[in-house]
Amino acid sequence: MYSRFQNNKTKNLEFTDIYKLVEPIKKLEDGKWLPDIYSIGKTLKEYAGLPSDYEIKAFIEHAAQLSDYTEHGFRVHPSLPSIVPSQFRVSVIEGVTGNNGAYAVGPYIAYAKSALSKEKLESERERLGRNLLVFPAHSIRGLMASYDIDMFCEKIKEIAKEYDSVRICLYWKDVLLDTADKYKKHGFEVVTAGHYYDPMFMPRLKSIIETSTMTMSNKLGTYVGYSIYLNKPHYLLKSNVVMDKISSDGKELSEIEYNISRNMRNRLKNPNIDLIFELLSKNQEIITEDQYNHLNKYWGFDQLKTPQQLRKLLLEIEGEYQIKTNDIKLLKNNIKDKNKVIQRRDDLIRTKDEVITEKNNIIKGRDDTIHEKNNIIKSRDDTIHEKNNIIRSREDTINKIINSNSWKMTGHVRKIFSWIR
Repeated sequence: MYSRFQNNKTKNLEFTDIYKLVEPIKKLEDGKWLPDIYSIGKTLKEYAGLPSDYEIKAFIEHAAQLSDYTEHGFRVHPSLPSIVPSQFRVSVIEGVTGNNGAYAVGPYIAYAKSALSKEKLESERERLGRNLLVFPAHSIRGLMASYDIDMFCEKIKEIAKEYDSVRICLYWKDVLLDTADKYKKHGFEVVTAGHYYDPMFMPRLKSIIETSTMTMSNKLGTYVGYSIYLNKPHYLLKSNVVMDKISSDGKELSEIEYNISRNMRNRLKNPNIDLIFELLSKNQEIITEDQYNHLNKYWGFDQLKTPQQLRKLLLEIEGEYQIKTNDIKLLKNNIKDKNKVIQRRDDLIRTKDEVITEKNNIIKGRDDTIHEKNNIIKSRDDTIHEKNNIIRSREDTINKIINSNSWKMTGHVRKIFSWIR
C-alpha cells in the first residue's frame, strides 16, 4: 500500500543535474500507507491502467534479493501480501509470512516507460555513441560504500578505450556524500536516477540504461539484472568495497539502522553473489545463456505480466485485502463485545465488593460500639468495686474501734455524755 507524492518537480531535469535530482522529496503522509520507493508502485499502476491515487494493498520488495533476507517492511506489515520479482523470493517470503501470499512479477523496470521519448533516446544515443555505463557500489542508510575511487577510475579508463563515452550513474546518497566530483575530475559524465522517492526514478533509470552499449559495476546490485533484461551486457569487476558504518547526523545508528547494516554485511557474504561475479567476470559485449538463466532465478525474467494480467493480479490482491480487513473488523467487533461482557462482569464484581466492604464497615462499627459499651460497663463495675472496698474498709475500721479495749473502757463516759445531750 503506497502513498502518493507531491507534484514532481524533477520531471524535466537533465540526468546530469544531479544535485537538484537528489533534493529531498516530501511524500504525502496519511499515517497509513507505505512510501513508494524507486517509483515501483507508480510504475506498476501505470502499466496496469490503474488510477494514480490507487493504493496497492501489498508490500513491494524494492529490489532483487539473493538470500532469505527479509526487509523491515515485512515485519512491520506481516498481514499484507507481497509483490516480489521472482519465484525464488515467493518461496522465501511465504516461508516467513505463512499464508499471506507472495506474487512474482519480474523486473520492475520492464513495466516502466522511458523518461525520454523515442526521438530523445535516439538523439542521446547519437550524442553518446558507444557508451560505457558504470554503476559504482552505492551507500545505503547506515552504510557508506568505501573503496579506492581513483583505482576504480583507472580500470574504467582501460575498458573505456573501446567506447566513445563513459557515464557514471551515482546513487542519490553518494551524490550527497560528494562522490561526483571524484569521478568528474577523471573526465567522466555523472548522472543519477534521482532521489528514491522520486516518481521518475524508474523511468529515468530505464532511459540511462537504454542509451548505453555496455554496463559495468564493482558491486552487485539490482541494476545488474535490469541491464541484462534491457539487453545490455554487464561486467562485474571485483574490487575491495567496504561498507562502513555511518550516520547522517553523526549520532549512533538506530536499532533498525543497525539491523539493516548487520543484514547487509551478512548478505555480502552470500555464495550466490560469488557465482554471479564469476558469471559476469569477463568484459564482453554478449549476454550468455548461463548469465541470463542464472539471473532469471532472482530477477524473474520469466514472471513478466501483460497489462491485463498485472491489473487482474493487483485487483485480486485488493479483494483478498478487503476480505481480510472485514475478517479483522469482525474479529475486532467480537473482541469488543467480549470486552463489554467482561467489563459488565467486572462492574458487578466491583459492586459486590463495595457492598461487602460496606457491610464489613457496619459490622466493624457495631463491634466498636459494643466494645465501647463494654468499656463503660467495666469502668462502672470498677467504680462500684472501688466504692465497696471503701465501705468495707470503713466498716472494718469501725469494727476495730468498737472491739478495741479503749472503746470498752470508755463506755460509761460515753453514756454520761449521751445523758447530758
